Amino acid sequence: MNSVSKTVRLPRKLLRAIHHKAESEEINESAAIRRLLTLGAEDYAIELFREGKVTLNEAAELAGVTLRQMVDSLHRHGVRGNVRIDQQREALELAGKLA
Repeated sequence: MNSVSKTVRLPRKLLRAIHHKAESEEINESAAIRRLLTLGAEDYAIELFREGKVTLNEAAELAGVTLRQMVDSLHRHGVRGNVRIDQQREALELAGKLA
């Protein structure tokens, strides 16, 4: 995992969510923070895509997920894109060849 260490000040309200996630998933607080940040980054990318401010590729990159995962996330959030099924299949076939 490629990681960087940062120091941040967190409001007490967020600490409750961190403690809850850590306890409910039986993980340490650092892992809980990373998971919550990941969720937030995904929501941020979805909102930017919904507003037309980023492309699908850019949204996936911001969220730190694959294109397929981003499409699934958008679908779960009721966000429709401008990518046709044939374009999606072509992209997946290309990704399969590259992998």
